[in-house]
Amino acid sequence: MCLGIGILRFSYTALLPSTREAFAWSANFASILSSANLLGYLIGAFWAMRLPQNKKITIFIQMAAFIGSISLLSCAFASFSESWYVFWRVLSGISGGLLMILSPSVVAQCCELKDRLTINFIGFSGIGIGVLVATLFMPYLDLISVQTAWMILFGFALCISLILSILLKQFKKQLIDLSGNNIKHAPITGLFVSVLIVYACSAFAYVPHSLFWIDYLSNTLHLNLFFINLNWILYGLGSALGAFTAYLLARKFGNFTALKILYSLYVVAILIAVLEISPLFTFVSSFFTGMLNPAVVFLTSYTILQLYTVSYKKLWSIATLCFAITQLIGGLSFSTLQHFGVSYHQQFLLAAFMLFLGALQFFLYISFAKKSVN
Repeated sequence: MCLGIGILRFSYTALLPSTREAFAWSANFASILSSANLLGYLIGAFWAMRLPQNKKITIFIQMAAFIGSISLLSCAFASFSESWYVFWRVLSGISGGLLMILSPSVVAQCCELKDRLTINFIGFSGIGIGVLVATLFMPYLDLISVQTAWMILFGFALCISLILSILLKQFKKQLIDLSGNNIKHAPITGLFVSVLIVYACSAFAYVPHSLFWIDYLSNTLHLNLFFINLNWILYGLGSALGAFTAYLLARKFGNFTALKILYSLYVVAILIAVLEISPLFTFVSSFFTGMLNPAVVFLTSYTILQLYTVSYKKLWSIATLCFAITQLIGGLSFSTLQHFGVSYHQQFLLAAFMLFLGALQFFLYISFAKKSVN
């Protein structure tokens, strides 16, 4: 999770303004690269869904980790053709999609039932840790070159890939045993569909913050470098606390009440991004959007695992695929809106509105389901 989502995905967001300036990329090409990464993530999610649950999964995880690491190295050099960067951003997305589905699927099937909540929490904390790693050197970008920043990230990613290869060895025998079992998959229910809809809406709503946040702070709000760095550090700190926050809420209130709280906060966190009264609102928006994305991802994954244990890989693949499709649609939509002069403020309002609709149907479904049971 740290490598696949935290570093491979969000490092580009963190370094986008500096890389654009250093490599003389146009705003249009930067948006194309963002969409290329989302397309790759979609391909990776679909590919992961088609893979059988056996020992070969560990090979795909290793391949994804090393190829994703090389994609970071490829962004460290200027003067290549545009197709070079598009190609590697697609591969980076594919790697992230594979790691997002295959890694938790392997661990979920190989760990004890009583340990699943804790292990899921630990695993999905990696998203926030990866984002935090990607923000560590943001305050020093005026002292080091963009090339050096990409090389540092490549070094982090390569170390993680090597550690991952060592850790994966212990799962191979268990996965061989699992592949021999004749597993009957549970049917898809209305509850899963409701969870899926709001999860997909969160993917759409997250696009402006995940792709354009730093650009918005620098080119629309015209914040100085100190405030931009502080916002991004707060974003990373929030991400690091996301899974832990969801874990505490789930333990105290249960999964569904915790999801209601998280989605309600999420709508507010996106909305306040449009307030220009004080930089304080951007700090709050940075921290909470950073926190709520990994929180929602972790708790959605664990809820699916808890409800549909034997079908977890299949259903989590479907959820990730829907997330990826909606993110890609969102990325293309917001890039198009930006091309036609729609302001960032209007884009944030649209994002919050979409998430509000998704959360509303989820709240109504849960309330209706409770009344039906009673």
